[in-house]
Amino acid sequence: MSEFNLVLAIQKGRVLDSYLNLIKGTKFDIKEDPKETRKILIETQSTKMKVLVVRGWDIPTYVSLGIADLGVVGKDILLEKTNEHFIELEDLSICNCRLSLAGKRSDLMKSHKLSVATKYPKTARKFLEENGIQPDVIYLHGAQEIAPELGLSDAIVDLVDSGNTLKENGLEEIKKIRDISTRLIANVACLKTKEILIDDYKSIIS
Repeated sequence: MSEFNLVLAIQKGRVLDSYLNLIKGTKFDIKEDPKETRKILIETQSTKMKVLVVRGWDIPTYVSLGIADLGVVGKDILLEKTNEHFIELEDLSICNCRLSLAGKRSDLMKSHKLSVATKYPKTARKFLEENGIQPDVIYLHGAQEIAPELGLSDAIVDLVDSGNTLKENGLEEIKKIRDISTRLIANVACLKTKEILIDDYKSIIS
């Protein structure tokens, strides 16, 4: 565990922006603007907590290993991190979107086999198999929308908000896999050793 009372790991980008609005004006508000400092570990208004601003994909690992006590991260990432050991405490209901199958043809769900480009291979494979489709999953960490146009895949599995990015790349949302939001996760051991501090924090953000 960390030398500080609590270390909270927060996902960079849109999740961080929404979290800052959620926590603004509370005793756990961040002292420095993460966009204006190169610090990765940032102090909050409370002496009991520091914030670690990192890539979302690394947060389950930080929390599982006890480097961070708590984590704020998207459910889409947690679905892929099934081998990590953490407890999901709360749905923070921020950065709400959906994880969907998208492609150029609306009849793709009728296929017996489907090639899919995605950075969510476990979720994509599970979804296709549950729907009786043999999956050929191609891992791409970014720019999945171009894969069908280039002939790399039949479809993609990716996060969808407004759907404008799909339309701009000639794709349509074919099937929603599940709703996605930002979750609060915790290290298993710290729930016992830091229960009072965690409950105090949860009472502020709930």
